[in-house]
Amino acid sequence: MPAGVDSQAPEQALHILVVDDDPTTRVLLASFLRQEGHTVAMAENGQEALLLFERDRAFDLFIIDVTMPVMDGLTLSQALKARLERWVPIILISANAEERSQVLGLDVGADYYLTKPVSFPLLRANVRASQRIASLQRELETTNDSLVNYFNRINADNDLARELLDRILYQSEENDTSARYIISPAGDFSGDMIISTRSPAQRYYSMIADATGHGLPAAITLMPAVETFTRLARDGYSLETIVRELNTRLRESLPRGRFVAATLIMVEPHTHRLEIWNGGSPAAYLIDNTERTIIKQFPARHPPLGVLADDDFDVRIQSHAHRAEYTLVACTDGVVEAESADGAMFGSRGLEALLVSKERDDDILLELDRTLDRFTGGGDGRDDRTLLVLPLENIMPVIHPLRPEMDEPGLDGVPEGGHEERSSGGWYFAIGVRGDVLSEAELAPTVNGMLSHVGLMGEDADRAHVCVTELINNAIDHGVLGLDSSLKQSPDGFDQYFKERRSRLRRLKEGGVFVRAHLDRMGDYQSLRVAVSDSGSGFGVGPDGEALMPRAGDLPAHAPHGRGIRLVQRLADRLVFHDGGSTAEFHITVTAHSARN
Repeated sequence: MPAGVDSQAPEQALHILVVDDDPTTRVLLASFLRQEGHTVAMAENGQEALLLFERDRAFDLFIIDVTMPVMDGLTLSQALKARLERWVPIILISANAEERSQVLGLDVGADYYLTKPVSFPLLRANVRASQRIASLQRELETTNDSLVNYFNRINADNDLARELLDRILYQSEENDTSARYIISPAGDFSGDMIISTRSPAQRYYSMIADATGHGLPAAITLMPAVETFTRLARDGYSLETIVRELNTRLRESLPRGRFVAATLIMVEPHTHRLEIWNGGSPAAYLIDNTERTIIKQFPARHPPLGVLADDDFDVRIQSHAHRAEYTLVACTDGVVEAESADGAMFGSRGLEALLVSKERDDDILLELDRTLDRFTGGGDGRDDRTLLVLPLENIMPVIHPLRPEMDEPGLDGVPEGGHEERSSGGWYFAIGVRGDVLSEAELAPTVNGMLSHVGLMGEDADRAHVCVTELINNAIDHGVLGLDSSLKQSPDGFDQYFKERRSRLRRLKEGGVFVRAHLDRMGDYQSLRVAVSDSGSGFGVGPDGEALMPRAGDLPAHAPHGRGIRLVQRLADRLVFHDGGSTAEFHITVTAHSARN
């Protein structure tokens, strides 16, 4: 054993390549290193060493003589450093102890420099330093591999989560509406949401929402809102009920300090009614896209969802009559709060200026996207950015009337008892609401839900749902509350009408609406009869049971009133009035594909 050799084995062995053209030095170094517990390979010159390295790249340390034939140690060190994919220490040994020679060796990539004759204690110290570094290197590689695997798993999980959230949060079931939107998340996930659906009664609903914070936590915050909104909107509940339920659900499910700013929209194509509830979001705009004018603004009149307790929560909506040439624009605060490079804010004024600009592109969505990119310098911004553009001309009924608009009222009025064929069985149910319960009851969705439950489906079900909704609304508004539809003719008539409606419902102490429904099997088809009665004085009724209403031609082109009963006349097979006009009954013959047996 060479003098000064310590026989204590190191904690972790190294794989070492010794390169020296002197056999005695080469064997002596290899013997010392093996006694230290390491594995050793040997080469006579740099070229042979490179060949060994190409076959086995797992070396942890190189000990290289500077002066060798074929390829010297300095050239070999440079070649190894160029080929190594990880850090591996190099110890140069030389008989030249001059400082200049040592500096040159370190400059070409060596980590240590020892002079001959080699001091084994000093070599041991260098090797053990290399051991510690090699150990740290292995730990770093292991940690890095773990991080890479973790990163890949997180990416895969994020991709899956993003796809699922995109399908849930940005869904739009009614592609025929041509609703368009942009969602520009500030990070991997967006805390903004757009969701749209249509009820069987042909009402179109949409919600654009912005949850507190950013990323995946904000996106998850929106999940309770998705389920509640979708379920109630599909069943045709009023916007007031949907908003109230959303607030309750979010208060129950969200942690303290979390909330959702939202704009909820309901469009009723048959009555040209537009309803908006805005809680903590930027103003929505009803614009004439042809004239480039703002018809109506719908600012935030309420705090975000999930903030106030139920007793303090305000569900009042804003209403307006809409025309086919109108377009609704709504956004989250990431649009109006977008900042330029110098810190200026785009603001609601910037959005309004774009909407009324005569020079802008007809495509509002494209124009705003380009404008914001120019304004922010192409930056992604600090907040999620979402914009919804909804051309109201595309919110059209997806069911077709049985007959065109009639100039003469009551052409399809039929006396009671028009069914002579005997039923072989079927469903019957009755339901009614009286007094102050009318202010909170959702009678139309309840009846429509029961019709679906007993097996009514398809286009006949859609026609029935519209008829039920219109007759119940007429019974409540005009029969029980005595409202005058002509209130809706003024520019803000819908708002005035529904404010008066809410006021009368709150004061209501008596009166009610009652529904009786029959779904009878009549041989190879089914017959649906639904009668809606109210406690009011009823319509004026002619001798054949038809309601005395104005001619269709006498209604203004965009009249938002006087259309409900006419719509039922066009959608149902028959419509007849009883009890002095306080009961309206419609009949629909149900085809085989529209009913489940």
